[in-house]
Amino acid sequence: MIEIPKIRLAHPGTRYQGQFLDGLISLFLFILVLYITRWFGLKGLVFDVLIVLIPFAYFVFSDALPGGQSLGKKPFGIYVIARKTGKPCNLWQSFLRNVFSPILGLLDVLLILGADRQRLGDVFAGTAVIKRTQHKS
Repeated sequence: MIEIPKIRLAHPGTRYQGQFLDGLISLFLFILVLYITRWFGLKGLVFDVLIVLIPFAYFVFSDALPGGQSLGKKPFGIYVIARKTGKPCNLWQSFLRNVFSPILGLLDVLLILGADRQRLGDVFAGTAVIKRTQHKS
């Protein structure tokens, strides 16, 4: 029999776990860049901006990594796709869905529990977080 891929929305708990891992990765990048700049004695505004910009860039653009899968989503098998086309999330969509996440925090946590499982960032970007499974006929 032919295996037909089935697409379904990711469970809210899985989304929270992926987001948590992405937050840890951003924190790790912050500490790493801070450590490297201080280790080499790199000081000044440019390096201070880099210390913040690099982890922020990962957080905001990570859903545009290959297949619409950030490093935090990868262990859970979840992906971000464009709702209309089903194609993986692009840079612009990743930016739109993540840039306001720190501000919308609790509201987004609640919205993920709705039937569409979309937080405001998903609505702005026209995206959905899915889990791909294999359906055997």
